[in-house]
This record gives sequence, C-alpha cells and structure tokens, in this order.
Amino acid sequence: MTSRVVLAIPIRAFRRFLDLAFLALALVVVAALVLSRGAQLTGRTTYVVGGPSMEPALHQGSAIVVEPVAPADLRIGDIVTIRVGPERAIFTHRIVRIVERPDGRWLETRGDSNAAPDPVLVPVSAVIGRVALAISVIGYVIVALSTPSGLLLTGGLAGALLALVLLVEGAEGSAPRLARTARSAPVSRPGSLAGDA
Repeated sequence: MTSRVVLAIPIRAFRRFLDLAFLALALVVVAALVLSRGAQLTGRTTYVVGGPSMEPALHQGSAIVVEPVAPADLRIGDIVTIRVGPERAIFTHRIVRIVERPDGRWLETRGDSNAAPDPVLVPVSAVIGRVALAISVIGYVIVALSTPSGLLLTGGLAGALLALVLLVEGAEGSAPRLARTARSAPVSRPGSLAGDA
C-alpha cells in the first residue's frame, strides 16, 4: 500500500465529517426558520427563553412555541407566556394557583427554579398562550439569525465549511488518480528498448 493510498483514508474520513457538519448546520438553520416563521402560519408564536427561572423544564436558550388558550382552559401546572406591566414585559412561568375574583380569573405564577411565587397576581387577559413545544438550545440560533451579525456569522461558517469540502474533495480526487497512474505506468525490462517487440 503506497503512502498516497494511506493518505486517502484520513482524507475520506475528514470529508465525511465535513459533509456531516455542513448537513447539521443546514438542518439547524432550517429548523430555526421553521420554528420562528412557520409557527406563525398556524396561529402560534415562537419565543426564546431568556433566563433560567424555568429550569429544568425550560432551559435558557430554548425555543418555545406558544399556542392561544381560552381563559377557561387554563389549569394549575400549565406553563404560560404572559405580557404584563407598562413596559409590556413578556415572561414564561408556571401557573401555581388560580384565584376567582369578582372582576374575573387571576393567576399566581412561579418559575420552577424560583423559591417563591411571582410578587403579583396577573389577570388571565395577560396570558398570550400556553407552551405547546420546547426545544433546547435552538433559541440561540433563532436569535443569531435575527441579527445582521448573526446572519453574517452563519453565512461565513457555511462558506468556510463549503470551501473546506471543496478543498478536501480536490485532495481526495487526486490521491486515487495518482495511485492508478503509478500502477498503470509501463514497466521496462533491463536491456530492452521502448521500440523492441
């Protein structure tokens, strides 16, 4: 086995690794786009968990898909996304108590990793929806794809992987040809001339 043939084995393995890395990047980007844009087509909304208050149920950086829910369908234990206050802040916590008042239903919520419930009750009208799906880590990709620098970084990474694939493909393609050329070269016998029969 020649050194060129031995070299072709790690080149092939590295090429497979690059192919898988490029495929994984493409799948993650497509999944992020489907979650962030596709959910809206079904009447749902996608949010990215920005803090650790709901761990371990929802990790920071998770993408969550929130579906609309009727106030009468809310139950203790539901994880809901709520918009409150003059700043219209959005957060996602679990319902720990439902309070019936003359002016309607109110909710007491708490983050799973928080020691105490949230300081104020919120009206059910503040609920955007109930969490229907959560996917860890992909929220970071959604955030990255929503910024110019993140798009540039993702495009640069894809371009670098593609360039490496093309370089390795060139090296992979030339190694077997060199080995075949060496094997097919005519062998001359000592004392014979090229034109001798």
